[in-house]
Amino acid sequence: MRRYDEGLLDKLYTYVVGYERRHGKAPTYRAIQREMPKAFSSTAKIRGYLQVLKSRGKIETTHRGSIRADERLCSESVNAPLIGRVACGQPIEAIENIEGSYSLPAGVFGHGELMMLRAEGESMKDIGINDGDLIVFRRQDTAEYGDKVLALIGNEATVKTYRPRSDGKIVLHPENEAYRDILVEDCKIQGKVVGCIKVY
Repeated sequence: MRRYDEGLLDKLYTYVVGYERRHGKAPTYRAIQREMPKAFSSTAKIRGYLQVLKSRGKIETTHRGSIRADERLCSESVNAPLIGRVACGQPIEAIENIEGSYSLPAGVFGHGELMMLRAEGESMKDIGINDGDLIVFRRQDTAEYGDKVLALIGNEATVKTYRPRSDGKIVLHPENEAYRDILVEDCKIQGKVVGCIKVY
């Protein structure tokens, strides 16, 4: 049985919802490939992931085969404060400065205590997080290998892929070949990335 990446499923659903709200129609397969070229190298893979979302009731298909998000799921919302900027590069000083509170669709981002930070830098661009985007986190203090996390190193924060090693050290891995791993003895997990809102 084929396994599907839950993070990629969430990202695809977020993109479909956001695209529909901006354009009033669902994205084409070509638009999805342009947005996530590394994740979706073929239309067959896109089709498979859309079928999973459909089977879970998160999207619907019309009689012409086009897709649209299930608005029933989009209608339930959860509030998330925008609390400043976070480094997608080298760590920067962690400052919580609430700039506002926003209502987000629970069907996309889930429940729990959510918060948003504005991305600064390009170290996570290969998973679609670019400078200026709004990263949505769920507050939590634990993470599993491969999770995208908000990590606190001393008094500085950064967003990276969490990769604990068997020797007790932790690799904070950037999703950009131009950046090097950050190796630390310890760090505090502040939250897990649950979505990204593109800023154009």
